[in-house]
Amino acid sequence: MSRFLAPIHKWLFNKIKLHEELEKEIVEGFRSQYGNEIDSIERDNIKKYGDRLPDSPLEEIIDTDNIHGWLQDKISIAETRQASILAYLFKQYKDNGILLAKSIYENNAIKHGKLAREGLGDTSAEDIYKIINNYVLDGMPCDNANSITKAEGDLLEYKQDHCLHIKYWNESKVDPKLMYDLRSTWIGTFVNTLNPDFKYQVSVEKIDGDREGFLHRIYKK
Repeated sequence: MSRFLAPIHKWLFNKIKLHEELEKEIVEGFRSQYGNEIDSIERDNIKKYGDRLPDSPLEEIIDTDNIHGWLQDKISIAETRQASILAYLFKQYKDNGILLAKSIYENNAIKHGKLAREGLGDTSAEDIYKIINNYVLDGMPCDNANSITKAEGDLLEYKQDHCLHIKYWNESKVDPKLMYDLRSTWIGTFVNTLNPDFKYQVSVEKIDGDREGFLHRIYKK
């Protein structure tokens, strides 16, 4: 990445902000359902991992001498803190907490799917994939987390042979299976809201010889 601010840096910064927006909605949703107990969980995790980004333009807060490192650090903080908050909530509220978190993820995806749909014309599977990437954190652009394996208008497949999130989930001691489910729930709901003619699906497949990874599909119903 460049030492100078470019559109890609603002694009990534916005995705971090969206991730933190979802975290705030999680806190608000659990506070509404269970009261102020969530406040101490939120406070403890902010103290442990770091606070959310301030409501300031990127150019006012980024370390311009270390743009790449600054953004990577903010991704790490945001992902680990949110996962840790969820780990506490799942431990405290068990299945009811999981269901509530899933509902919050769905509502967030519906909200952003509707916003992304405004003024949008016909969309191909590849268009939808590109729009998803404006919202979902998948590391730094140079990480190349996803590789498109097929793009045919009404179908796009992409593989993911390594997970950039697992280190954050392991550190926060949250069940990765729950996090994968929440993540796929968000993407599936977003796709369905953005264009109800399309569907998102993810499965574990052998994608590189005998090595297993995730195969994602966006396709017309």
